[in-house]
Amino acid sequence: MSESCGYPSSVVDMVFCSASSSNSLITDTLGSKLGYSELMSKASRVARILAEKHKAWANTVAIAPINSVDFLVAIIASWMTASVAAIIDPLSHSMDLEQQLTQIKPRLVITSRDFATRHCDVAEKTRARCLLAEKLLEEAGAGTSWEHYYRPRGWDDALIYFYAGIAGRTMPVIHTHSGVAASAYTVIQHYNLDSDDKVLVVAPISHALGLQISLLAGVAAGAAIGLYTRTKSLDPSHAAATMRDLNPSLVLAAPGFFKALLEAGYSGNPGLRYPVSAGAPLPRSLQEEWRKITGVELLQLYGMTEAAPVSATLPGENPLGSIGKPMPGIEVRLDNGGNIGELLVRGPVVMKGYSEPEESRRAFTRDGWLRTGDIIEIRDGFLYFRGVKKRMIKYKGYPVFPRDLELVLEQHPAVSKAVVRGEPREDVGQIPVAEIWLRPGAEASEKELLEWVNSRVAPYKRIRKIVLRREEA
Repeated sequence: MSESCGYPSSVVDMVFCSASSSNSLITDTLGSKLGYSELMSKASRVARILAEKHKAWANTVAIAPINSVDFLVAIIASWMTASVAAIIDPLSHSMDLEQQLTQIKPRLVITSRDFATRHCDVAEKTRARCLLAEKLLEEAGAGTSWEHYYRPRGWDDALIYFYAGIAGRTMPVIHTHSGVAASAYTVIQHYNLDSDDKVLVVAPISHALGLQISLLAGVAAGAAIGLYTRTKSLDPSHAAATMRDLNPSLVLAAPGFFKALLEAGYSGNPGLRYPVSAGAPLPRSLQEEWRKITGVELLQLYGMTEAAPVSATLPGENPLGSIGKPMPGIEVRLDNGGNIGELLVRGPVVMKGYSEPEESRRAFTRDGWLRTGDIIEIRDGFLYFRGVKKRMIKYKGYPVFPRDLELVLEQHPAVSKAVVRGEPREDVGQIPVAEIWLRPGAEASEKELLEWVNSRVAPYKRIRKIVLRREEA
């Protein structure tokens, strides 16, 4: 990014700055590409369509993005209409999608052709108009840029996510424009990124890791960006080929991605400086194998939806098992004053709060520190993950809230009570397992209950095993 831009307080100004100073391309593995100046122009034209034709001005726009150029444009366009972009996981299905839309009451839902059938029926049920990102881009065409778009202020709400990990359930997590911009610049400063870098965005941009920490950090740096587009299971050979073709200097992904690369025969690429694992614990064996085969250290990054990012390692400062030191501008301390305890965080990347004031009060201390719900050891300035206080399961890096699944199960007429927990499994982290108590005299099979819950939630949230109990009359 050009130094003359200073430090933009909003994400739109951040993109505008990169558009005026970078000649790099943003591409995806679907074959789409945009230059930075074209990105800004196209986003402004989509914004005019959203504002004038679909009355999106100063509303909430729900966006279910896949990793594609079309959705980067759609997200920026929503900000240009003074709207808040509520980021929906495209894998959301039926009940969990309806729950999210009901909480935010958007005027519009923007989805992709691949997920239209799943999403548009629920959107209609919640009285939201459903639009396809691909069609919006086609409609915007190559006309004149819209000069009257909104320039957000730093304190304006920018993003809503629904992974309220500290609260332990699906609920809106709100970030301001200044907070989102701070996330991007924190990453840039830590990894010393600039327009000569290439960033491969692997993590889904429906999550903070993919959107704030990967994509928007790359945009703020004016780097060349490759969006790894995936709507099905990961193809390791395709992922390895993409790494070799793009030759990224930075790639952030869950541990499973790096494991898949090695299994596909990947041995590194000459430009790779920062392979960064995040979203789930990194096995030491994988960290050691990666360095042995590629010659490059596999780094770690730690953060959460409510504070993205918090800490990370750097080459040469990467003790095995550590999740790094606090990133620039981030303060940390432990709740008990010792060297092991709940981590408290303070800094510009921390969320504004939850949609529910009482939950926000619980998440923060009286003097403004965010309670992470994670048990951390601090040794020689480095952080080491030691466990969790919050109720959350990590499946392939995805956060799964037991209480959400319990509520779905308890709506079955035969179920009196359900308790969901995570069961360790090396290849995926944890799998959701349910212990279920049936009402006296009621009958339900394991197969029936699995179908009941799993047909209503995203695939990564699915219960993998059920243990049946029966309440005594």
